[in-house]
Amino acid sequence: MSNLAGRSWYYDFREIDTAFSEASCAKVSAGLLERYSNLTKAWNPELNSEWTCRLFMAAKLVMSSTLHVNAANFAEDRNLRVVVPYLRYYSVLSLLRAVCYTLPEHEWKGGQLIQIAHGKAIYGGLEHLRRFDKTIADSSETKVRELKAERELISYRAPSLGDDHVLEKNYFLSLCTLLAEVAQFNSELFEASLLEHADTAHFRLLSDYAERIASVTIDGHYFGDREDAYRLGYIARKQPHPVNLQHFMKKGYVDDFFGAWVADDEARDLFDPDAMMNIIFDIP
Repeated sequence: MSNLAGRSWYYDFREIDTAFSEASCAKVSAGLLERYSNLTKAWNPELNSEWTCRLFMAAKLVMSSTLHVNAANFAEDRNLRVVVPYLRYYSVLSLLRAVCYTLPEHEWKGGQLIQIAHGKAIYGGLEHLRRFDKTIADSSETKVRELKAERELISYRAPSLGDDHVLEKNYFLSLCTLLAEVAQFNSELFEASLLEHADTAHFRLLSDYAERIASVTIDGHYFGDREDAYRLGYIARKQPHPVNLQHFMKKGYVDDFFGAWVADDEARDLFDPDAMMNIIFDIP
C-alpha cells in the first residue's frame, strides 16, 4: 500500500510519484473518476464483461512487456543484437496499448480495441501522459519515436552498418516502468469507482466476451488459447468483475504465463523467462 494524491493505493509506485507532482496526480485522478463514474453508475453485464476483458488484457500486456524486456537483455548479452530494437519497441508498445485499454475514450467496438493500431496506441497513451505533465509526455514521445524508428530501420532497411545507429537506451527501463504504473494507476481508480457505484448483481462475465480473448482468427488462421480460456473461466467463477491490473496477476497465472516460455530441455545458458520478473513492474 502507498499514499499518493490524497489516496491510498494497492501498488507501491516507483516512478509515478517521482515523475509527476501530487497536484497533477490528484487532477488526473479526479478527471478519471468522473469519466469512470459515467460507466459504473450505469453498470450492466455487458459493461462488466467488457471491462473485465479490457483490464485482463492490460494486465497480460504488462507481463508480455516484461517478457520482451528480459528477452532484449538476454539477446544483448549474447550479441543477438538484431532482435533488440524489435523487443524494445514492442515492450513499450505493449504498455501504451495497456494504457489505452484502461481509458473509456478508447471504445471497445466488439473487441476491436484489442487490435488497436500502433499509431493510435502511441497517440492515445502519450495524450494520457500529457494530462499528468506535458514536458514528460513530450520527452516520452521522443523516446517512443526513436524506438519505433530504430525497429523500422533494422526490420525494413536491412542496414549494411548493422545496428551502428541503434543507440544506448538509458531511459528504457524507467519509461517502461512509468507506462506500466500509469496503467495500474488508472485501473485502481476504475476499481474504486466500480466498488462505489456499480450494482453487484451485474458482476457476470458473459461467455461471448471471454471467447474474444481466448480465441482469435488472423488472416484466416485460427488460434485458440487454452490457458486464457481456463483463466477467464476461473475469473467468471471466482472474481467476475474488473479489478486493478496487479490483482489479475494471481500467482498460478503468473507462473503459467512465464512458464509457457521455459525451454523444453535443461541445456545451459538458455533464456529464463522467470528471471527479473519485477524489472519494470511488481508482478506477484
